[in-house]
Amino acid sequence: MDLRRIRYFAVLAEELHFGRAAQRLNIAQPPLSQQIRVLEDELGARLFERSNRHVELTPAGKALLPEARALLAQAERAGTVALRAQRGELGELRVGFTSSAAFSTVIPRLIYAYRHRLPEVHLRLEELTTQQQLTAMLERRLEVAFVRGPDKPDLPPTLEATRLLQDSLVAVLPAGHALLAREGPLSVGALRDEAFVMYPSESGTGVYDQILSLCRRAGFAPRVTQEAKQAPTIVGLVAAGLGVSLVPASLQNINVNGVAYRPLRENAARSAMWLVLRAGARSEQETLFATLAKEIAQQAAREPQSQTQTG
Repeated sequence: MDLRRIRYFAVLAEELHFGRAAQRLNIAQPPLSQQIRVLEDELGARLFERSNRHVELTPAGKALLPEARALLAQAERAGTVALRAQRGELGELRVGFTSSAAFSTVIPRLIYAYRHRLPEVHLRLEELTTQQQLTAMLERRLEVAFVRGPDKPDLPPTLEATRLLQDSLVAVLPAGHALLAREGPLSVGALRDEAFVMYPSESGTGVYDQILSLCRRAGFAPRVTQEAKQAPTIVGLVAAGLGVSLVPASLQNINVNGVAYRPLRENAARSAMWLVLRAGARSEQETLFATLAKEIAQQAAREPQSQTQTG
């Protein structure tokens, strides 16, 4: 059935007068009469009783009216949904992040702000390593990624990265460790004889490669005695006395008893968080997410830095 004829029927059923209905519909009366007859022919049922003095609904017309109104309302909702989807107000945005990103000041604020701005967009969040995220971006399984690394990631032309924030790497040691008796920042070289708790070599995390580089510059290779895939697990294993590690400073927000954090002397002991998006045209959802991410990162950069914590 033609929705236009359904609308003509609904208006005539409300007015029960061809002249007034035609005026509401902004058409002439003869075309209205013709379209009503076509609709009746399509349905095989007479919808109106007509006379020179009045128009009234037949039983078939009375039965059709609520269905016609529901159909017109559904059509209007469908149009509204399509328009809102075009504006980025509906749908899904797939976002990847590293385990350490969740403990930064930026990512939780960003997710909250985005959900507040677009509550009907489903944010599908996936915790992945840096390499896993970049692979997912290339395979179009993610629209946005947050990756770690001291330098801008080497990306193909289809992707581009923007640095959101930069924080220090800090040493995390078991509480009571002898090195904690030293005043001030530690050098990476002071850890040469320590057992390390680290990400697996195949994990593809940006922090893993950076730790290896810092240790090599200090003249040693880290003696890895325990591996863990998640940053919070690494901190927990350090608390258990299985070794020491280097982690982004944002992980100091993990409330774990039995560990202490110390800043590092090396200027190179800094880790950046990069926002990765597809190059070129982006959806309204992606554009808003990127805009909010940059705004919140700039706000966070102006805030006082938290003090080194001891758990």
